[in-house]
Amino acid sequence: MISDKRVLVTGGAGFIGSHVAEQLLSENTVTVLDDFSVGSERHLSFLPSERIVNADVCDTAAVRDAVDGHDVVVHMAAMMGVRRTLQKPLEVLRVNIDGTRTVLDAAAESDVDRVLFASTSEVYGDVPDVPYHEDDSLAPETNYAVAKLASERFVRAYTSKRDLDHTIVRYFNAYGPRQDSSAYGYVIPIFVDRALSGEPIEIHGDGHQTRDFTFISDAVDCTIAALGPEGRNETFNIGTGTETKIRSLAMAVADVVDGAEAVHVEHPRPYRIERRCADVSRAETRLGYEPTTTVREGIKRTIEYFEQRRKRESSSPSSS
Repeated sequence: MISDKRVLVTGGAGFIGSHVAEQLLSENTVTVLDDFSVGSERHLSFLPSERIVNADVCDTAAVRDAVDGHDVVVHMAAMMGVRRTLQKPLEVLRVNIDGTRTVLDAAAESDVDRVLFASTSEVYGDVPDVPYHEDDSLAPETNYAVAKLASERFVRAYTSKRDLDHTIVRYFNAYGPRQDSSAYGYVIPIFVDRALSGEPIEIHGDGHQTRDFTFISDAVDCTIAALGPEGRNETFNIGTGTETKIRSLAMAVADVVDGAEAVHVEHPRPYRIERRCADVSRAETRLGYEPTTTVREGIKRTIEYFEQRRKRESSSPSSS
């Protein structure tokens, strides 16, 4: 855990970014930069308004002003979600690649010590042999994954030529409170939203495809540990090392929500990855990382959050 640092979190109103910013705030000064195209101001209730910068991550002047005076930049800002990135391929390149360049330029000009770049397990592609290790060959299959891999390589090349350190983290299916099914199209909030709405939980295909679902508190713990000295100029997988079948995931949601049921459907998917799982031995060895939240416990806590949010929204004046 870093302390007494001035940290800027780009994309800090988003799902992972807001949790990282909130935890960092306990021992650091934190500023968030976000354009709120996906992230929400309600995620930043822990920050005073003067520590929130509403700006596009590709806005050179705004980013430079925001970065100035900070010791560390946690670069979470990105365009993500399978549906959104397929619909706007050029915007993916602009935000995810040019936004990273803008952040790096500003960091180098402002004497920032380190930039942490948030990448994704998508860079591994559909290699059948799991778990994936950080040194494995990379074969991204979507424009989002290609943009993230290009940014990873740009981060390494750029920082090697400047007085600037980096850390790269690859998230494996992080989930939990604040994740939004409509914005991201991620499976767990979609399953939970359907279950709480009284709709059947739809499993595409046989449901035997697997993912490494990582509860947000574990993902944040590893992210912040990576900002310590052992994370300098390193790349880390952030997962659990455990595969969970999509069918098992749906049944776990149905077990918690009374009356919920899961059904198999054959709707076409934009692309299909059969298996994905992280080798987290590097994070365990170098960072002392130890994921502690089981999928069932994480699902329960996520459902509680969605239930509470629904109650707040239904009782608010705007909902009447």
